[in-house]
Amino acid sequence: MKKIVLVILSFFVCFIVYGQSKDEYKSMVDTAVILQTKYLDQNPYNEDVYLIDASDRAYYLSSDNKKNKFSSIDVHDKKNKSRLKKGIHAWKILPILNGSRLTVNIVDFRVSYKNHNYHFANTGGATVVFEYQCATGKWVLINTTWSGL
Repeated sequence: MKKIVLVILSFFVCFIVYGQSKDEYKSMVDTAVILQTKYLDQNPYNEDVYLIDASDRAYYLSSDNKKNKFSSIDVHDKKNKSRLKKGIHAWKILPILNGSRLTVNIVDFRVSYKNHNYHFANTGGATVVFEYQCATGKWVLINTTWSGL
């Protein structure tokens, strides 16, 4: 009897874990980042843009497309200090879900590490707003704005 319950329970767990469709929240945040790629051409340094999350940890896009210029970095990891001494161009991804509205703030800035201190220099950013339409059952892009300093 215990074996039958164990088999049913493991089948149920596998169904839940592997049977889900793609994560719509993560997909919308990734879409907001990809929508801002036209501003990469304005990058005077012609360097990779590193994606980080709200806690300065590495942010990874779901679709790893080699055509884009995005990389990921953990800012506070000791092995990245030598890279940060040269300075990097980064986008901080800050998603906010409020009811049926998803606002993704993308902060564009430079990060460097000098004299045992991290330096963050803000250079603008973007705000992308999605809203869930109950009638159609889909997320709809409402607005996207880019502002620079």
